[in-house]
Amino acid sequence: MDNSFATLLALSQRRRSCRRFDAERPVPDEAVERMLDMASHAPFASGRSGWKVAVVRDRETIAALAAQVRAGAEALATRMEGDAVPFWRRYAESFTFFESAPVLLVPYCRETSTMKSILREQATDDILAWEHDNLTKSLSCVAMLILLSAESLGLGACYMTGPLLAGKALNAILGLRDNFLLGAVIPVGYKL
Repeated sequence: MDNSFATLLALSQRRRSCRRFDAERPVPDEAVERMLDMASHAPFASGRSGWKVAVVRDRETIAALAAQVRAGAEALATRMEGDAVPFWRRYAESFTFFESAPVLLVPYCRETSTMKSILREQATDDILAWEHDNLTKSLSCVAMLILLSAESLGLGACYMTGPLLAGKALNAILGLRDNFLLGAVIPVGYKL
């Protein structure tokens, strides 16, 4: 077996989602730069390279993000009935454990509608959904390289999409316009 493949396989097998972090131990800038460099090699729909990764270290900003996720989850709970409410609330508690991480990496891109500009009135909902899904899947490729590079650096990380239920509010906190699509919230830190 090729040594490169064996190394990648071992890294992939070793990687686990990390949900508890040493909040007192910061992630070095060099490690963040190495993860971002690795992510820069991700394939992206249509060969675009217009995606970016927000790096969030500020504790107040991270707390504000978590508060918006909690608010979004509670807003959904008010639209539910019966046994669904306590089930949902227990489930949604896991959407904010990123709050203890020393750094968050949030891949995002501008959501443009190439198909809408090409097809104009002929653009159907299914074609627009297909285009949106392509961006989402491309951001997932970026995220996977972040996760693998974090593991290779001895860091824990987790791919979180639950927080995206508060997407527009998260965009506002991150200083992004509404037409930016978040791919995930990835907390990174030293594992406990």
